[in-house]
This record gives sequence, structure tokens and C-alpha cells, in this order.
Amino acid sequence: MSHPNIIIIGAGAAGLVAAIELEKAGFSPLLLEATDRVGGRLKTDEVDGFLLDQGFQVLLTEYPEVNRYLDLEALKLKTFRSGGHVHTRQMHFRFADPMREPAQIVRSALSAVGTLSDKIKLARLGFKLRTKSIEDCFAGYAEVRTIDYLWSLGFSEQIVERFFRPFFGGIFLERELHTPAAMFRFIFKMFGAGSAALPAGGIEAIPKQLASQLKTTEIRCNTPVRNVSGTTVTLADGQEVDAPGGIIIACPPEQILPQLAGTPTEWKGTTNLYFYSNRRLKENRLINLVSDPTSLINTFCVLDEVAPSYKVNQQGGSLISVTLRDMMIRESVIGQAEQDLLRHSRLPNDSLKFLARYDVTQSLPKLSPVAYRHDPTHCRVADRIFLAGDHQLNGSLDAALRSGRLAAEGLLSV
Repeated sequence: MSHPNIIIIGAGAAGLVAAIELEKAGFSPLLLEATDRVGGRLKTDEVDGFLLDQGFQVLLTEYPEVNRYLDLEALKLKTFRSGGHVHTRQMHFRFADPMREPAQIVRSALSAVGTLSDKIKLARLGFKLRTKSIEDCFAGYAEVRTIDYLWSLGFSEQIVERFFRPFFGGIFLERELHTPAAMFRFIFKMFGAGSAALPAGGIEAIPKQLASQLKTTEIRCNTPVRNVSGTTVTLADGQEVDAPGGIIIACPPEQILPQLAGTPTEWKGTTNLYFYSNRRLKENRLINLVSDPTSLINTFCVLDEVAPSYKVNQQGGSLISVTLRDMMIRESVIGQAEQDLLRHSRLPNDSLKFLARYDVTQSLPKLSPVAYRHDPTHCRVADRIFLAGDHQLNGSLDAALRSGRLAAEGLLSV
């Protein structure tokens, strides 16, 4: 049977999954990508013999859609330890999750990350969320702010400032913690059930694996789209391509769908810096959380301790990823961040070499309320036009994958 042509715009995680689902139904879609490669926001560059992800990103192994579409063993995942190394202006200390590392229970109980009451509340919250479904994590919390939720649970200012703001502020890309509590509950559950990990080949290994599943899809990179009208896609060069089978827009749609121009997606950005230290920095696979208002840094980590393959040439020293508290465009930020990193890490002044800077303006959609799932018809904007992307649900890789599947299911149902 001959199938009418379907076009997918955007070869990020959502677009790739939409193509996978359409192939399963017997279609051979055309996938258009504006940049030079698939991946969307999941991109990795090789710079001076180092793998550098465009923005600090981790893969949460318990995401349901991750386990639906990815072969985690083939990604050769390397995991972070559960815990952190906290830096305040006056002190620094480490803590580990005693549920994962029982030998650390005394050290964690005495840690200055929070009061003993805080740690009991944290353990209770983790146990409570592990017993709930993901839908329960979202129900009733889609519009409640995370910070208000934390105060309602009785957490102290100490643990909020030293743990929740830097850790979840780094995940949500906003330290005020105004992100809906549904996302906090969902992510907290995912961390409790699984691990935070890096693919051995960098975060771009994820879309590469998705793309490798495609057999009949035609992928055209360096092919930006100007607009969509009816079932016709007009490319930036003026060429028109008809898609009588339907269109899935797996990228921010307002620029190519004029009727949506009045409701643009708001985005949160991040500035991510990479440094190479000729001295080893030993952090035992822990992420560093900076609770110091005088510092530009929110978090930093030694990537090669987690994934040695990020040092392609097996260099000595350490590869360090730094995420700033806010997105900062000015050039002087690199020097200031370097001085802050030297102070927090206690490395010698001549030990650091700057490698790269990424200002990612569209890192996460700014959404309230958020959702875990929706009916496939929810993302339908015209007769045979459907939207996909994490901006349809919530800011996560799980949402991006899920939205691609739902958009394909919606298109196949009409």
C-alpha cells in the first residue's frame, strides 16, 4: 500500500521518536532538521580531545520513555554517586545518600547540609514518593511552586539553601524554585529509583541511538523551515514540499505556524563552561553544589571521574564542567567563574585551562502548569498538524520522548 508523505520538522528526541512510531505503522516520513545533525538540545562536541556536552546534562535511568526507546546497556552508562559536595562561603562538606551507601549513614547524619529533622523528612519524602505512581506525583501539584511545597513539608532554610536551591535549581535552571512541585516530585522519584548517568560517548549518543533505529525515514539536515500552510511546508530557500499525510512540528512552533505567534513558548537558558585542570581534582563522582551568593557558580563536576571516555585521548588531569547560577552573556564572566572555581576547588592558580563556553538560550521550556501525559488529540493544532516537544508536557527528556510518541499516535488516528 502506498502511504501519503508525512513530514516531521525537528530531529531532536521528540522528532526522532515520532519517526520511529510512524515507521512502525508502515510510513516513511521525511525528517527536516535546521542544524547540521540530529539531536536538538542533546549535542556533544569534541574540543581539544575532550567530549563537551552543550550544556551540562545527565540521563535519568528510570525515565519510563527512556526505558521504552533506549538500549541503556549499549550506551555504556557511567553513573554519578547519590549525594553531593556542598560549598558555602565558610565551609565545604560532602554527604551521600545513606539508602544507597549504608556505610555513610553516620557521616550523612552529621553532615551540615541540614538539620537532623531535615534528613528525617528527606528520607520520609523519598520513601513516600517511591510508593506513588508518576501520575500521583503530578496530581494536585501541577501549579504549586516547589519552594512553597518544601516550606509546607517543614524543611529548614539551611537545607533549602545548601541543597535544594543549588541541586534542583541546576535541574530546573532557576534557583527561586518556582517550577511546579509536580516536577520536583517526579524528578525526586526518578533519582530515588534510578541513577543519574552519562553515556560513554556523550549526551549526543542518545539521539544517535534513536536515529540508528530508523530504516525508511529520510533525514535532511541543514534544512530550516520557513513556515507551514495547510499541508505544505515551505523551506527557508523557498522550496515547497507537500505533506498530504500530515505534519508533526517537533520544535518551537510559533515561528513556522503564524496562527500560534501570539502564544510563544517561554524558555529558560543556561551558561555552561568547561575547564581542564592539569591537577587531578578528586570528587568521587559527586556533583558540587555551591551555596555561596558571592559566587557565579551554581554547580560543577569532574566529568572524567564519572565517564573517563570524556577524555578522548586519556589525558591526565581533570575535565570540569561548570554551570553558572544564571545565564550570563558578558565575556568577563569566564575569568570571574575561573576565580570562583579555583576558590571552591582549592586548585593552584595556574592549574586551569579554559576550553569552551555554551550559552544555551532554549534549555528548558518555562511551563506552569505542567503535565505528565495528555490525550494525543491535545497536541493537534489543525486537521493533520500535530505538535511535539517537551514544551507540550514538562521540561524533561522523558517528556520530549513521550510527546513524540503521542504526536505520532494522534496523527495515525485521524
